[in-house]
Amino acid sequence: MFPLLIGVVAYTLITAALSIPFMLRARSEFRQQGKWSPLTAAFSGLIMHGHFVATIALAWLDRGSLFAPNLISLALGGGLFLGGAYVIFLGRYAYGSQERVYGLLEDELIQHGIYRRTRNPQYVGYSGMFLGAAIAAGSGLAMLSALVFTAIIHVFITWVEEPHMRRTFGDAFGKYAQKVRRYV
Repeated sequence: MFPLLIGVVAYTLITAALSIPFMLRARSEFRQQGKWSPLTAAFSGLIMHGHFVATIALAWLDRGSLFAPNLISLALGGGLFLGGAYVIFLGRYAYGSQERVYGLLEDELIQHGIYRRTRNPQYVGYSGMFLGAAIAAGSGLAMLSALVFTAIIHVFITWVEEPHMRRTFGDAFGKYAQKVRRYV
């Protein structure tokens, strides 16, 4: 099991490292064409979902490294995980289009549904799922992976997405950002 754990850690580090060229590409495409190419959207999905799968694998393979899982950690972690999944669903439902989810369509500033509570429900949801898996399993490596993911996403939002939203939607985004918090 130890070689598998090393492989999953390496894969997690690779997905984290790939976020740097992805951010550069995403920022460039937003500036040049106002949306992402299908290749960049696929790159986004590969990194996001790859890091998700790796974090779940780390939670399983490294379970008990922080503390022994118990009913409380399972309930709290399971609640965070399911709550995160629900927040992602609500965000995608409010978007109304998979093209918007993956940056392929930038025609509307979404301000309804869950977007009245958070400007970034998918990222909030994924963070909740990652933290939930780490807590449920008592995994230090999964917790570290969740924290790294959260830091990368924060940089992405503040360096790539929000400048794009300000350019694309101008004052409407500024007013929206004053009313609705970035995360929670």
